[in-house]
Amino acid sequence: MKDPDSEAQLPLPSLARESGAQVIKLPASPNTVTANRPTANKASRRTPARRIRPNKLWYALFLPQLTNLAPSQQKKYLNQLAGHIQSVSSNVSFHPQALACEVRSGLKYFGGIDTIHQKLKKLLEEQLRQWDLDDNFLYAASPTISGSLLLARSGHNALVYRKENLRSALGQLPTDVLHLDREQGRRLHNMGVRYLRDIWRLPSDGVRKRFGSKFVDQLDKALGKAPEPTCNYVPPPAFITSYDLPYELENLDRVLPIVDELLAQLCDFLRRRDLSTSHLILSLLHEKRDSTAVSIGLRQASRSQQHLMLLLETHFSQLSIPAPIIAIKIEVIKFDSFIAESNSLLKEAVPRLSRRNDNSLVQFMEQLQARLGNNHIKFVRSVAQHCPEHASAQLDYNDESNQRNSIGKVKKVSNNPRPLWLLQDPVLLHINKGRLFYRKPIAILSGPERIETHWWSGADVCRDYYVARESSGSRLWIYQEKGSVKKWYLHGIFA
Repeated sequence: MKDPDSEAQLPLPSLARESGAQVIKLPASPNTVTANRPTANKASRRTPARRIRPNKLWYALFLPQLTNLAPSQQKKYLNQLAGHIQSVSSNVSFHPQALACEVRSGLKYFGGIDTIHQKLKKLLEEQLRQWDLDDNFLYAASPTISGSLLLARSGHNALVYRKENLRSALGQLPTDVLHLDREQGRRLHNMGVRYLRDIWRLPSDGVRKRFGSKFVDQLDKALGKAPEPTCNYVPPPAFITSYDLPYELENLDRVLPIVDELLAQLCDFLRRRDLSTSHLILSLLHEKRDSTAVSIGLRQASRSQQHLMLLLETHFSQLSIPAPIIAIKIEVIKFDSFIAESNSLLKEAVPRLSRRNDNSLVQFMEQLQARLGNNHIKFVRSVAQHCPEHASAQLDYNDESNQRNSIGKVKKVSNNPRPLWLLQDPVLLHINKGRLFYRKPIAILSGPERIETHWWSGADVCRDYYVARESSGSRLWIYQEKGSVKKWYLHGIFA
């Protein structure tokens, strides 16, 4: 990377070293105090020298191969590339198809801008090849972000150290680097403006009136005349903590105090970042054996140390380890936003069903799931189907959110009464003296409700359903087949 204005940055030659040069001493002013004259309170008259901070140096990367990708895919790729750039800079800024990072603070540590460029080039080219994209990219560096982006877009892999050299370096660029819309590009072309230096010759008031404040502000930001906000990259949170035991342990009860301390570190980490977690893994490490992993999946994200500890204790009650434990590790798999609860302002407020009751039920179900196993807790969900055999689905407790999108697309279900207990095989009813019998005589209360299968289902079913009641008071759901032989069957029992 070469600075096009490097000659202007060289120190001026000293006149005393030139042959024939004469050094002329200027006469002292009457008010000037000579060095031999004693002065009173000389130290108090000295003004401290102001330390001039060097300008920031922004290294910009422009990736034209991302142009044809979807915006979501571009954002995903830029986030991953920003993670690589953080190895040389902690300040990374996002821009359309480009990234910019501040490298002035790391020049001394890495040994110069060339070393930083070679390090980034190796990382980024390898990542781009993994995505099957062109591994070439454009780059430039200058004291401003916009200036570096303009230099990179033009293909000038240039380096401008000093802000006073930006105007001459940017003035050589064509106006295409501004990414103007079609109308603004046409106006500049009709005015005979081809390069940025041509724009700076125009009166600023007229340019602002013709092209708008956004156009002028973009040029001022490139020259460092206007403040430039940055969209900084924030890496995703990650939490892994471990503890090496001083000696081997075989009793899980003796491991619980150490686990409690690790969970305290986790909850403090979550509170500081206003986060919670819904999935974490506790690993018990053994000597010369695979680690024993305990997966804690929460239906509702939490950062309660007491609740997490209770779940782990429940898992430990049924856990058997193959070998003594030498270390413990906790890793968070999924982070979630923390949703706080607010108490009532008035103490005499009427109690109502609140989120706290829902949390208690969810925590109870999580404890039950930890005790019985992940696949032993089911829930029943209604499905919009005519046939009673297919009108409900039994799903895993953890898959409710996924099944809600797939099965519950059609929200309308039958409003007719349906029994809570549906028999797997319908029971044939008997008729005695014109009356239906199950265990006792049956009286029909309401009906019929005609239910037929679809003609493409492969099973021809046509039934008339009725709500009936036994003499004992229990309600039944019965049906009569509509065919040559009209038999009666019991299909369900109400509560």
